[in-house]
Amino acid sequence: MPSPEEDIRDKLVDILQNHATLTDIKTVNFDRVQLAISDFRDHEVPAVQLWDVAQAITHERGRIRVGWAISLEIIMKTKSAGLVEQVDLWDLRRRIQLALWETPNLGIPTVIHMIYNGNITDLHTVEPFYIARIDFEVAFYDDLTGSC
Repeated sequence: MPSPEEDIRDKLVDILQNHATLTDIKTVNFDRVQLAISDFRDHEVPAVQLWDVAQAITHERGRIRVGWAISLEIIMKTKSAGLVEQVDLWDLRRRIQLALWETPNLGIPTVIHMIYNGNITDLHTVEPFYIARIDFEVAFYDDLTGSC
């Protein structure tokens, strides 16, 4: 039986790979995150990576309520040295937001809701790449204990 995290991961990846508004995304990583952005090749960008940040747990009778913090990183690459198209990054970030929150519980019965926590943009760290990060939480229930 898959864990709730696996179900959530699978659905997030499915949306990012198959949503009609996100066809320009070339690579989606969740299990195998590349630590060096410079490792992305031209044919792999725009890319999206997701990673597990932390979980906050609240025990409720016979189950737990989990707040799973996840970060999503959008990696794009400039075509002109020293120049980036911020509007392209904003556009892709917005399309990702709309696709992910189209069904806020991801269509998974144990998921309560996805909560958007914020975003940041980094245009200058690793030229010619520029990135945006979306931070969010997936709130869900998990059966952990027997009935009380």
